[in-house]
Amino acid sequence: MREPVIYIDSQKARELDISIDLQKIYYHSSGYQRTSKKLYDVSHNAGFDFTLAEVQEWLKRQLLYLIYKPRPRYIPCASFNKITVPMKVIQADLCYMPHDKIGNKIYKYALTCVDVASRTKWVCSLTERGFIKLFKFYNFPLTQLEKLQTDYGPEFYGKCEELMIKYNVKINQSKSKKRQGIVERFNRTLQEWAFFIQDAVELLLPPIECCRAWVTDLTIFLEKLDNTVTRLIDMSPAEARKLKHVYAMSSKPKYGPIGYDEFRLTYSDSVLYLLNPGELEDGRRRVTDMNWSPQIYHIKESMEWSKTFFCPRRIIISE
Repeated sequence: MREPVIYIDSQKARELDISIDLQKIYYHSSGYQRTSKKLYDVSHNAGFDFTLAEVQEWLKRQLLYLIYKPRPRYIPCASFNKITVPMKVIQADLCYMPHDKIGNKIYKYALTCVDVASRTKWVCSLTERGFIKLFKFYNFPLTQLEKLQTDYGPEFYGKCEELMIKYNVKINQSKSKKRQGIVERFNRTLQEWAFFIQDAVELLLPPIECCRAWVTDLTIFLEKLDNTVTRLIDMSPAEARKLKHVYAMSSKPKYGPIGYDEFRLTYSDSVLYLLNPGELEDGRRRVTDMNWSPQIYHIKESMEWSKTFFCPRRIIISE
């Protein structure tokens, strides 16, 4: 009777040896090797003959290494330059301003709106949270409007929803500030202008007095912006409103594929998603925070030329 023969794959045996030995080094309490080069040096000093490529390949499969992997310096992102028809898509937001008292009214908020195509800006000073006053004040052409892009603020519920449904306008609520980038940048411009004037007035006042005025000169500020050339469309909003189509440049350079041109993940892939600063613990970002999600997500289904409507609000899967 012949003796049984056991065939051993030398490559798999070496991979098993690498995994066992590197685990003892990497997960030891004295181990703090954040890069493959440092781990390779420690293993070489310990007497192992692993190559740098083998160490790198093993380290790429360790979750502890992946969640602290550095954030990418450049992330390709879509721009709003596909929207070319004026008065079709508008971004709206509520901007908190200094309390400006005029008569018996105290203005606390500025409701800001920006037309994505022509970059036309509107601002309405408010004493309380609300949205309807803007359309009454500026005589908005709601019959032309197709989409209103807002955040999840309470001022965009109730009467605002009823008014948009009446004129068949779709409300697109964005959780991320990046998708409200145009109106958020206008909020910054508005506050810089207001605080610049207030600081100039305060230099002439006694130290105990403060200036909170911003409502009175709002019309002058908007008129100046309306006739100032915008960099991405290379014309002023007043000129852009007269055109049927306004073509804008991309706000960020396109160094890689975006949208449908990106490499499609298959159902067998496992992914981590990039965390926003402070996302994991709902606070300010700390140096010790992870850069990538601590959970591994498996692609359940890959659909071609489709749009995700009902999904968890995560950057990698939500539209």
